[in-house]
Amino acid sequence: MFRGGWSITSSNSLTRRGLLGGLGLMALGGALGGCGFRPLYGSAGPGEVDVRAELSAIRVTVIQERFGQLLRRALYQRMGQDIGGPQEARYELRLSPSLQAEGIGIQRDGTATRIRYLGAANWLLARPGPPPETLASGVERATEAYNIPPNQFFAADSSREAAEARLAELLAELVVTRIAVDFRRRAAGDAALARGGPAALPATPTAPVLQPVRPELVPGMTPNLR
Repeated sequence: MFRGGWSITSSNSLTRRGLLGGLGLMALGGALGGCGFRPLYGSAGPGEVDVRAELSAIRVTVIQERFGQLLRRALYQRMGQDIGGPQEARYELRLSPSLQAEGIGIQRDGTATRIRYLGAANWLLARPGPPPETLASGVERATEAYNIPPNQFFAADSSREAAEARLAELLAELVVTRIAVDFRRRAAGDAALARGGPAALPATPTAPVLQPVRPELVPGMTPNLR
């Protein structure tokens, strides 16, 4: 855990426990291969999508402000690319990050001894057109914090910059993981279609057929003698 501590959330209810469990499965992917588990970024088998190759074909559009630049660099690092992006991109990733700060650990004089960052990243993955095709989208959220040492302005600035970098890395990890899962899910759906058409959807429950009530069988009801 980082010195400042951190927590992670996302629009798809990705909890910290779920993320740690997923990372554990990824780490044990090789050992669990015989049980049907495959690491998310592992080598692709016959007929499977190469997630790493797909991620290396994503170009991240320019993001304004310092935090946006940190996020863009972290995204490229997690997709196995340099900051220049791919030579021939098959996908385009657009992001709109936001960053809010709030003071915690308030002292009697009103000054804060700790700052908590609330970060969010709205993202959209598209296949360039014409016309462009939206493949996936979402919003990921994460929090990070840092301490403000008393009367140490340089140390406070360094802690703030480090916290912003950690937050950018957390958001980048969430975005790339979500995109990788979508690649794997999409490939599984295409494979199902190739094997024999769309998977059968569960039957929609139908309303039961109502039978006419026989008055003579219901206590207190008299038959209609018309």
